[in-house]
Amino acid sequence: MVLTELLAPAGSYDILVVAINSGADAVYIAGQRYGARAFADNFTSEELEKAVEYAHLNGASIHVTVNTLFNSKEILDVLKYIQFLYRIGVDAIIVQDVGLVYLVNKYIPDMEIHSSTQMTLRDYESILWANDNGIKRVILPREMPIGEIRKISDNLERDGIDVDLEVFGHGSLCYCISGDCYMSSFISGRSANRGACAQPCRSNYKLKYRNHSINNGCLISTHDLATFKNVKDISDAGVKSLKIEGRLKGDDYARNVVGAYRSMIDNMDEADNSDLIKQLQCELDLTFNRYYTNGYIMNDTPGDVMGRESSFHQGLYLGKIKSIEGDLVDIEFESTDHPTLEIGDGIGFKHNNHIRGIYIDKIVKQDLNHILIETTRDIRVGSEVYISYSKKLRDRVKPYHKEQIKPHLPLSFDISVNKNNQMAVNTSFKIENEVISFGYKSKYEFKEAINKPLTEEIITQQMVKSGDTPFIVNKVRIDNLPDNLFMPIGKINNIRRDILNEAQRRLLKYYLPNDEKSEAIRKDIKKLIKSDKKDTHGIEKSEYVGVNVYVDNLELLEVANRNAINRIYFDASYIYDNADDYFANIEQLLTKARQIAIDKEVVWVLPAFTSDEDLDKIKKIYNNLRSSNIIVSIMGDSPSLPRIFKDTNIYGAHNLNIWNNYSAKMLEKSGFKSLTISSELSRKEIKELLRKSRNYDIGLELIVQGNQEIMVSKDDFSKLNGGFDLDIETDEYVVLEDPKNKAKFKIYFDYNHQSHFFNDEMLCLIDEIDEIKNMGIENITLDCRFTKEKYTSRIINLYIQRLRDANPKRKYSESIGEISYSKLNKGNFEQERVLEDRKSQSKRKKARS
Repeated sequence: MVLTELLAPAGSYDILVVAINSGADAVYIAGQRYGARAFADNFTSEELEKAVEYAHLNGASIHVTVNTLFNSKEILDVLKYIQFLYRIGVDAIIVQDVGLVYLVNKYIPDMEIHSSTQMTLRDYESILWANDNGIKRVILPREMPIGEIRKISDNLERDGIDVDLEVFGHGSLCYCISGDCYMSSFISGRSANRGACAQPCRSNYKLKYRNHSINNGCLISTHDLATFKNVKDISDAGVKSLKIEGRLKGDDYARNVVGAYRSMIDNMDEADNSDLIKQLQCELDLTFNRYYTNGYIMNDTPGDVMGRESSFHQGLYLGKIKSIEGDLVDIEFESTDHPTLEIGDGIGFKHNNHIRGIYIDKIVKQDLNHILIETTRDIRVGSEVYISYSKKLRDRVKPYHKEQIKPHLPLSFDISVNKNNQMAVNTSFKIENEVISFGYKSKYEFKEAINKPLTEEIITQQMVKSGDTPFIVNKVRIDNLPDNLFMPIGKINNIRRDILNEAQRRLLKYYLPNDEKSEAIRKDIKKLIKSDKKDTHGIEKSEYVGVNVYVDNLELLEVANRNAINRIYFDASYIYDNADDYFANIEQLLTKARQIAIDKEVVWVLPAFTSDEDLDKIKKIYNNLRSSNIIVSIMGDSPSLPRIFKDTNIYGAHNLNIWNNYSAKMLEKSGFKSLTISSELSRKEIKELLRKSRNYDIGLELIVQGNQEIMVSKDDFSKLNGGFDLDIETDEYVVLEDPKNKAKFKIYFDYNHQSHFFNDEMLCLIDEIDEIKNMGIENITLDCRFTKEKYTSRIINLYIQRLRDANPKRKYSESIGEISYSKLNKGNFEQERVLEDRKSQSKRKKARS
């Protein structure tokens, strides 16, 4: 069996205990900073140490999430925090920021790194990149189908690469690919990449096409994932760890979900699991969920993954109210296959998509077809009835809160009597194929027996009792015990307890690093931080700033080519509505692009979330172009690209999330020519990033103009409310409106039917050009995709004029405002992010009051 780890979430120590007691092999948690769930209770330093000890005594492991992004000023503090995690014996850290991967590899190389799903390592070469950069496990994107996972696993086995694969198996699904989302940040200032997601995907929206409203509701809310029926298929695909989402969930969620998956994994090889599946399905239906999908991993379509009707937990459907007479309510069950209701259960009555709930306090009568209850709640005949809370399941959680140590490690004793008549015991046990052994001499001495001498059977009987310890004494060997010795049973029990305590101490020590090594690491990191603080070197103003332009068709490319610009980023992903047409035409398009832009660098922008299948086609087309002496560069969002295209310039797209200088350093080492700075950074953060990267041999460019891409989703807006599918022209878009926050997003669809969300407001930093020059930026980028030729020409001309204008007498943004399709803004460059944790949220509330 490949699947050997059930990985559970815990937002507090109490829930960690429940998860481990329910059968989790590992638990992922976070400290009070740096985790992707900033509003969970999370763990203090003392609780982290306590959690590690409890897990290790129970044969479980602890993975700590450090899976947010960090700016250049704070990342060394994060490294210091990881040194603490290393010192207390944390088994692995989960990381999104590639700069942090670089630092941990360099300074704490023994710390096991798992790449977060937000790192979006999807193609095989990116898994090899991870392996080369010290990543032991890759948490795959939730959008990857099981067939692709199996191919990657087979390739790893073929090539002898030791990288573990982990997938999400249960819980909430992010709407966007890999959770790489900026929507919350742009709407509310709460960045998902900083753990403060406001979950805008659960809100209500309007969808418009050609300015006509075509749908409304929870249009970008997903169902919850549930793969408990598919654990054998997932294991057979080469997945080692099955992960449950839910660090914001309660103890009943931890007990019910972990227990269900533990049962399925332990029984995955049974020929018929139908009865178990039926039982677990009912229990999971009564645990918080937004109805379930098998997910993209099990090849559900986007329409099946989405839950556009509602974004909350309704529970298990029972039936409808048949009649109401006074306080007596007669509910008719839809079928006889339903749980028996009990006093204390919670049920909801749904009418016109609104639910009113009660806890049952009186059942008059109940059979397979009906239940008669009493309630004074204002409800109506015909309302749908759901059970959303089970008192029985709730009560079942209580015993799992008790801290306990489960015996699980086989331990052996070799007992003899030494020349001083002491009991000598050699003890041994094995952890992860390593044998731990030690010797022990009792402080008690055997005496000459007066009446009843000890026998091997009596000693064995006492020594096999392991009590509340991690050990199972499976072997006691006694060598040449004299016939006439005696020792009180109480003293033998004390000896056993002393030995088991020492074994437990050595068990915990096994997970801790060597003291000398840990101290050396601490000193090295302290020296690094001290050196960093001394670095007050400024940056030189850029005398020349190059201009790069995104275009999405040949007409715009011709316009861009007429101007004094450096690079043209050619993105043809939106021209076609299917992959066959895209790959049939892209080679010819790139050939024409190169013929038009003879003196410019043409960069082929690859589609987002590129699969191995698409990459194979892209490599073939690229090689065809090379053989015809048509040279194009490559831009994309996978760190593997320099491994694939070794003889051209590789540029990093904005969703590589460059927040700090160490991310730049890591990707410079990987072979990138230039990187796009994250759109979430403020001017202060950008300035510090550039200052600390000043000596690197890699470019950093800033997008200064255009509708900013907020996220990419596999959703194709099929199965909208009302049962119809969206069908629009390839060169058109739909608009998603958020009436509550007065936000709008334009949605374009690429050839893979992935939806790309762009902020309706337009970033415009033309008036900040002098400041950008002073930061040391050498390249700015204008995103002119989805615009007209006249507009693109004017925008490029205005920026070139502004770059040449040493003493501007006017605001150039006013000229852009006159021709802009959208309202202008300065994005996070000026506004900065807010509400990234409880502390800042509290400050904001006080300021408002």
